[in-house]
Amino acid sequence: MKIQRIRVSKVQNTLKVYRTKFVWSFIHFLVGSLFLFIVATWLFFSWFNHGRYLLTDLVGITVIILSIDLVLGPIFNFWLLSPLKSKRENSINFGCILMLQIVSLAYGITQIDGQRLAYIVKWQNSYFTVLKSEDRRVNHEEALYHFNEPTVQSNERAFYEMMIKHAVPPIEMYEYFVEVPLSSECNESPCEVISKSGLVKLKSTKEGMVFF
Repeated sequence: MKIQRIRVSKVQNTLKVYRTKFVWSFIHFLVGSLFLFIVATWLFFSWFNHGRYLLTDLVGITVIILSIDLVLGPIFNFWLLSPLKSKRENSINFGCILMLQIVSLAYGITQIDGQRLAYIVKWQNSYFTVLKSEDRRVNHEEALYHFNEPTVQSNERAFYEMMIKHAVPPIEMYEYFVEVPLSSECNESPCEVISKSGLVKLKSTKEGMVFF
């Protein structure tokens, strides 16, 4: 009887430990979900407003990146934290988990930032969007450009052809861009813009570029 009671007591203690670990992980998951929701909402309305989310597969990328960060914390929480460990050991482990999540979130935000619109360029009577991750410029300023292809046998033609040989597309050759006022185009009727996700309409308004 004593042996059976000891076994029952051990099982109950084990279940209690795992129940506590599960509660801690679940709380971590809820807090993480709320925090990531706030971050995602801020990123969306700050970086991808006025239909800019239509220019790339933003939803899929964001879900993958934020889901990894969301699941990572609770899993490590359940694995490393325990009521059987000292408060100091749990605090150190929890601090490491938070640091790992912060690094993961920072990397994710960097990847999302690369999906932001850098500029729109008109080349061969078509409008193309270029994202920050594709922009060859150091400073990324959202603007509208026309591509001014250098004439044959001009001094700039050799450099242009060299970049073509190095697989640099004309829509990324900022050296030959001429900036034009946004109000001069796409204001009376929408323009069709070629983006990573397909054709998107662009309308020039008082608020700037609006995509739909």
